Order: sequence, then C-alpha cells, then structure tokens
Amino acid sequence: MLRIYRFAGGLLGLIAVWVAALRSDLQPDQYLAVLLAPVFFLALFGLYSVTSLIYGVVTFRTVPEEATALRQDIADARKDLQAHNIS
Repeated sequence: MLRIYRFAGGLLGLIAVWVAALRSDLQPDQYLAVLLAPVFFLALFGLYSVTSLIYGVVTFRTVPEEATALRQDIADARKDLQAHNIS
C-alpha cells in the first residue's frame, strides 16, 4: 500500500473522531478545546518539523575527501568546457 493511502486513511480517521467530538454534548470550554485541537496539533507538527530540520543541519556530516573529489570534478568540467569553447 502506498504511504499516501495510509496517511490519508489516518487523517480521515482523525477528522471523523474530531467531528464526532464536536457533535457530542460538551461544555463550552470543552467545545472550544476540541474546536481548537487541529490548530494545536498543527502547531506541534510545525515545531517538530523545525526541530528536526535544525537537528539535521547541526548533525550534518562533512566528508573532506568528498569535498576534494567534488572540487576536482568541477575543475575537470571547467577544463572540458574550455576545450569545447563553451563559456
């Protein structure tokens, strides 16, 4: 099964539970909490995403050998372009 189908099924289930909770007999403060729950979870997801991104940037590995190989590849490509009178 594709991941998007699992994601959509889970999201549909959460929406169904949320709508059922909204339609139930709740006190006004409970109704407001249920009503704002998607906003709260969206904010938590955004916080998780930003935290994951920052963690990935901080722990990104640098490989000096690959940097040297990349510089050599760039130099070779420039020489090849100059040999073909390009740029």
